[in-house]
Amino acid sequence: MGNVPVVPARPAVPSGVTRICVIGYSSSHNVGRAANLAAAIASAHPSAYETWFYFSNFGYKKLLESVKNEDIPDSEKTKRGNLDNEKTIGEHTSAPFVWLEKSNADENESKKNIEAIGGRDMFAQWSGKTFPDNEDIQKLSDVAAPPAMEMFGYAKIPTYNKK
Repeated sequence: MGNVPVVPARPAVPSGVTRICVIGYSSSHNVGRAANLAAAIASAHPSAYETWFYFSNFGYKKLLESVKNEDIPDSEKTKRGNLDNEKTIGEHTSAPFVWLEKSNADENESKKNIEAIGGRDMFAQWSGKTFPDNEDIQKLSDVAAPPAMEMFGYAKIPTYNKK
């Protein structure tokens, strides 16, 4: 099935930082928009946000199931996953899939602090509400489908931009 990229490690999130995680296919306009939006947020707020990406046409589905089963808390799985259908986070099958990871208040706590966002449209909606005064982020926060040209180039974004 071709070369499946190795899933990079997700080290502990630094205190006071939110990691935006985006996974999806390596050729998708929706994944491209989500990656560009995550990168714009991290660029605009470098002390508060970092990014982690995984893009693979062959490995995405396997990683998606792993993330949903092993990382996403059960309380998050009932949230709506997309605006264009009634599927929940737990039922999410399309690309991309976006979630946020935050550092734990208790450093001895091994459980991850995760908020599931869902698909690109849910991420755009979250971003638009969270950063209403940032013009660059607002431009990328339209919930309508992005142009097909956005399927090119984003897979070259570094996988992990640490702080």
